[in-house]
Amino acid sequence: MQHRILSLHLFAAVMVGISWTTPTLAAALYTITDLGTLGGTTTDAWGINSNGQVVGRSDTTGDITSRAFLYSNGVMTNLGTLGGISSYAYGINNNGQVVGQSYTSDDAAHAFRYSGNVMTDLGTLGGTYSSASGINSNGQVVGWSDTTNDVASHAFLYSSGVMTDLGTLGGDSSSAFGINSNGQVVGQSNITGNDVSHAFLYSGGIMTDLGTLGG
Repeated sequence: MQHRILSLHLFAAVMVGISWTTPTLAAALYTITDLGTLGGTTTDAWGINSNGQVVGRSDTTGDITSRAFLYSNGVMTNLGTLGGISSYAYGINNNGQVVGQSYTSDDAAHAFRYSGNVMTDLGTLGGTYSSASGINSNGQVVGWSDTTNDVASHAFLYSSGVMTDLGTLGGDSSSAFGINSNGQVVGQSNITGNDVSHAFLYSGGIMTDLGTLGG
C-alpha cells in the first residue's frame, strides 16, 4: 500500500510538472495588406512565391482593360501584354518568373512566361488559345492549350522552348495546374468524352489517373 501511495504521488507530481511546463499557444496574428491597383477599380491576386512576391490581374485606368501584375517590395508593376488588350498572371516561382495568359494583336490569347522584364509568347498546340498556370524552379511551365481547329484543349508542358502535349486520360480535354522541381505535373482530365474528369499525375511520360474519393 505504501508503494502504491508513493507511486500515485509521483504520478501527480509529474502531471503537475507537465501542466506547469506546457507552453501557452499564442493566437496567430495576420495582417491583410491592400495591394492597390494599376489605376482601375478592382484587382485580384492569384499567386505568391516564398519571397512574398505576388501576381495577379488589375484593372487599368478607366476599367477598360486588365493587366497582369507583379507586386514586389511594395510596388505593383504592370507586366504588359503580348500585343493585345489584356493579360493575367496566375503563377510565380521563387526566381520571380511569372506565367499567365495574354491577348495577342490578332485577338487570340496565349500562354506567357515573364522573365527578366520580357514577356515571352509560349504559343499553342495548334489552336487559338492557351494559358499557363504553373512554373517550377527550373522555368518549366504547365497549363492548357487548344489543339488544332480548337476542337479540344490539352494539358501541356513547356520546357526548353518546346510545348509538349500531355494528352488525356481517354477523354477529350485536360488541363495542367502545377509542376514541381522534378518535373512532375498535376491537373485534371476527362476520362471519357467531355463529361467526367479525374485528377492526374504526369511523371516520366505517363499520365496516371488519381481516381476519386468514391464520387
